[in-house]
Amino acid sequence: MQDGQNLFFAEEAAFGKHWRVSETLALLERMCLVRQVIVVGIYPREREREYTRPGYERYARFLVRELKPKIDREYRTLSGPRDTTVMGSSLGGVVSLYLAWQYPRIFGQVGALSATLGYRDDLTQRVLTEKKRALRIYLDSGWPRDNYEAVRAFASALRSRGYGDGADFLYLAHPQARHEEDAWAARLHLPFQFFYRR
Repeated sequence: MQDGQNLFFAEEAAFGKHWRVSETLALLERMCLVRQVIVVGIYPREREREYTRPGYERYARFLVRELKPKIDREYRTLSGPRDTTVMGSSLGGVVSLYLAWQYPRIFGQVGALSATLGYRDDLTQRVLTEKKRALRIYLDSGWPRDNYEAVRAFASALRSRGYGDGADFLYLAHPQARHEEDAWAARLHLPFQFFYRR
């Protein structure tokens, strides 16, 4: 997951708000809704550079060639693409979409919450013109001002390429949801259940 500083600890997070990843997963596991998940939070050095083109190309190579192999060596993982998800919000959603589209044999699932699509790149054009990838994709946004139009257009592009709602693709719009950690924390259970439901 991108923006590792915002995932687990309020004291590290922007504005003291975090995604409450540990709490969410613990609750989902107690409810027997998801399989056990290992979450690796990646702290960016220069977020705007690493999460946008062309900087995300080098960042992606680091994840694919160094970080993911290290995790698979040191932890008891299911290392295939069907069990490997990349996820983030805002620009972190953009880089997550790029990672999965560029390396579908590594990252078979991608969650992009409130992705700031169209900023320094047009991933929609790649989806429309390149070979369809074998991916499971979760997209969402708030409404009306949380990248709603751009994410909705991206969802339409995915549907036009044959991604099926509820099967390998899920898009949700959340009324009045804001572009902030509290909003993403409140709906984090949705991509986890989509990707890792029992």
